[in-house]
Amino acid sequence: MRTLTSKEKRLLAGLLGTLFILLNVVGLQAFLNRKRTLDANISQLETKLSESRAILDQKDYWRERGAWLDENQPTDDVTTIEDDTKFTEFVETSAKNSGLQYTRRGGGPLPAKGPYAEVYDASQVKGTMEQLVKWLAELQQPKAFRAVKQLRIKSGEPPEVIADIEVARWYRAAGGDAESGDTQ
Repeated sequence: MRTLTSKEKRLLAGLLGTLFILLNVVGLQAFLNRKRTLDANISQLETKLSESRAILDQKDYWRERGAWLDENQPTDDVTTIEDDTKFTEFVETSAKNSGLQYTRRGGGPLPAKGPYAEVYDASQVKGTMEQLVKWLAELQQPKAFRAVKQLRIKSGEPPEVIADIEVARWYRAAGGDAESGDTQ
């Protein structure tokens, strides 16, 4: 094998230098892409950590509320409709006692989600705004576990208002299979 000429040596050195630079550029690009990905992951983990710390800082606050729920939330035997009927009768009676005209559109129990059962009443009430507001205040007492899920108010014949409303009550399932949502 013959020896390389000086021109061939310069070309070989240039080729090796170019390959070295090219490999370093490709390697640097891969390194920077990986670094950006890792920096984004670190940022996400730091955000999760700060959120988790904030939640942990509130654990006593939420334990207190959990104890209040355990103490005050009513139970419902999901194998019967007795509590459901009492609730829908209460909604109707309280509306009429507030001077509102009441028309039921639907309602009943919803399939249980986890350990909680829900029953709702969808209705339309007519009356004055004052009667409606007093009735809504009566419905939404914290220890009653009733809530207005949806409310649409429109003007009727003045001073009458017409409200389409969905009221729900949440129970802790007692008896029956709350997980499957069996209700009668």
